[in-house]
Amino acid sequence: MKPKKRQKLCYHCEGEIDLDVIVCPFCAADLREEKPEQIKSIYRSFGGVERTDNHETSQSLYPSPFPTKSEPVLEEVLEEESVAHFEKNPSSDKLSSVICPTILFTLGIQLFVLGMFILLFSHKGIVLLKWDGTLWFLYVLAACPLLYFGYRALSKIDR
Repeated sequence: MKPKKRQKLCYHCEGEIDLDVIVCPFCAADLREEKPEQIKSIYRSFGGVERTDNHETSQSLYPSPFPTKSEPVLEEVLEEESVAHFEKNPSSDKLSSVICPTILFTLGIQLFVLGMFILLFSHKGIVLLKWDGTLWFLYVLAACPLLYFGYRALSKIDR
């Protein structure tokens, strides 16, 4: 029966490693140093020097380049104005003006692809899906106005 190897946890990645290892094989942490938590507890237990608040000292010596909370930021004011303008103007008309051309364009593309599929892959006028291949031109003709009006309406939206 082999004796069980003594192991410890890595303080950095909490991986189980041998007790005599000085560098963690998982995270490459140096295990010769003590854990930061242990060092703090040692200072507290011996009544070591307490940590002073350096934030107040640094604020008095070096003023922050960022605006404080009491000063309104120009970007925040502009954002509030744009939100107020957006709330005043309902966008339901804009939404319907986007949806209708998109549906027309999508339907036109789909019918065009279906017509070309029937034209190219029909065998003796019949597609394997059992659609009559002699009517391919109807799908392409139906797709052309839908493509035209849908594309025109979509190009107007960008302007």
